[in-house]
Amino acid sequence: MRSLVRTTLTFLAVFVSLVTLTTAAHAAGGLRGGLSSGPDQVLFGAQLEFSPIAKNLYIVPSAEAGFGDDLFTLHFNGDLQYRFSVDGGVRPYAGGGVSIVYADPDGGGDSNTDIGVNALGGIYFGKSTPMFVQLDLGLTDEVPDLKAVFGINFF
Repeated sequence: MRSLVRTTLTFLAVFVSLVTLTTAAHAAGGLRGGLSSGPDQVLFGAQLEFSPIAKNLYIVPSAEAGFGDDLFTLHFNGDLQYRFSVDGGVRPYAGGGVSIVYADPDGGGDSNTDIGVNALGGIYFGKSTPMFVQLDLGLTDEVPDLKAVFGINFF
């Protein structure tokens, strides 16, 4: 139980740090949530979005807490997205990412930390309040097999 409290406090500290970085770095930030399969979990977290590093190329770091499947996880993700140029307000994107994954089965303290890799694709939409829907496909055993995430940037 102490491990779960410590981990939750760590996650909250990371979230507060993300909000602080957003303000200092003039980046967009917001919340994300979704579901994963393998392990089956509900996910809640936050992300940042900086200005593009090249034409249509974005680095989008995020953090998520996962609950379910008798497992608590923390994911710290570094995603690279290429947003395709299309007419209209909907922009599809594709990319990949690296994740640091902390997993604590049953809250029993037998935790481990691993690094995993994923491929991703999604749709970015909305002008005044940017939102996205994203699917991640785990390429290594350390990350979920499939993850569906919805997010919104509001600060």
